[in-house]
Amino acid sequence: MKLGYKLIDKLMENPTKLNLMALDKVMTLGIPFNAPHGMKIKQINEDQVRVGLPNRKLNHNHLGGIHACAMATVGEYCAGLSLLASFGISKYRLIMSDLSVTYTWQGRTNLEGICSPRVIDKAAVKAALDEGKTYTQSFETIIQEEKTGKEVARVKTTWQLKPWGSVKTKA
Repeated sequence: MKLGYKLIDKLMENPTKLNLMALDKVMTLGIPFNAPHGMKIKQINEDQVRVGLPNRKLNHNHLGGIHACAMATVGEYCAGLSLLASFGISKYRLIMSDLSVTYTWQGRTNLEGICSPRVIDKAAVKAALDEGKTYTQSFETIIQEEKTGKEVARVKTTWQLKPWGSVKTKA
């Protein structure tokens, strides 16, 4: 078991402002692909997970707006954090199995992804995982302008959860 997984679980259990800042640092090291985007975890609770995506040059497309892939990434990240908040990472492996995005407006300001862990039937997931089965969970993350709340995209993701003991590949 990786030490970082236990640290992530510990920070997620008590998502104070300081713990969210520490979690941002740990996740940036753990998921280097996300580092250049500058995403910041703003809120984690049982109702919502909110992740900010800054309007900066590294996140721009050729038209000067926020790149479609940056929006997809914040949607994926937000949904993944919803699962982490509900189940942790030390006992279960989380991996995305499907992603689709509908873009409704061109984002040109700071954006945020909003996802709800409430869509998870925790009892059903736990029962399947305790039996060593794989479970799939779908999410929809709304990407919106931070200041106005105007929706710019909807990111749909499906995640596979399974106990680490059932994983056949190395993490």
